[in-house]
Amino acid sequence: MDNSNLVKKLQDNFLIRPIEESKGHRNRYNLIDMSLRDPSMGQAAEISKIIDYQKGGFFIECGALDGETRSNTLLFERFYGWTGLLIEADPLNFAKMLKKGRRAYLSPTCLSINPYPEIVSFLQRSNMGRIAYEEVVEDLVGINDIGEKKLPMVNVQCFPFYTYLLALNITVVDYFSLDVEGSELNVLKTIPFDKVDIRTLSVEFFHVKEGDDGVRTYLENKGYIVTGKVTRQDRLANDYIFAKPSVLSQNLSFYVTE
Repeated sequence: MDNSNLVKKLQDNFLIRPIEESKGHRNRYNLIDMSLRDPSMGQAAEISKIIDYQKGGFFIECGALDGETRSNTLLFERFYGWTGLLIEADPLNFAKMLKKGRRAYLSPTCLSINPYPEIVSFLQRSNMGRIAYEEVVEDLVGINDIGEKKLPMVNVQCFPFYTYLLALNITVVDYFSLDVEGSELNVLKTIPFDKVDIRTLSVEFFHVKEGDDGVRTYLENKGYIVTGKVTRQDRLANDYIFAKPSVLSQNLSFYVTE
């Protein structure tokens, strides 16, 4: 995943640079709802409690959808000067994201579930798209539908998380939002945490076959602390919030003791 040719391939072919500012003018966003300050389902608010978000920062959001709908990072970018990387594998969603005017790198790819690049079959399911044939907890779509190929699928290039950081020359990620409909734990297992500094994370757990305990235990073993849990009855949010101890304030209410 740190092969120089692979890094260059990602840089040259799978990264779109942020929209540049005109002289004296910032490019305008092209959002459906300009009045909605925070379109996330609560994740951004939880991250805001534990990090000094007003100083700007760098984010990575995988499962970025169209760059606006339920975006966990738009608040930080739009109002606090953050930038980052938005990864979205579904080409239909990515085409919509290109029109939003996001001030971040965009990549029409997916995070690999292995420590090497691969091309995968990706199920196109609007906001529930995911890598096909990956063993996950199903929700609305049964395994038989996938096996019979009733759902549209597309081949997508995946890269390991670390390869993106090398391509962007980034070593510190202030916020990593991971929502890939079941492959979250496998993605996390590819990350060399000794080489990168990921300060905070939100990780969806609902579709992970190892369950929420699997995600939680893995990151706790990497030194992270659970600071919150964002859930909704409509299942639009089922995320743990994690942070490194070094970024937490002394407010003990941030700690989950259950």
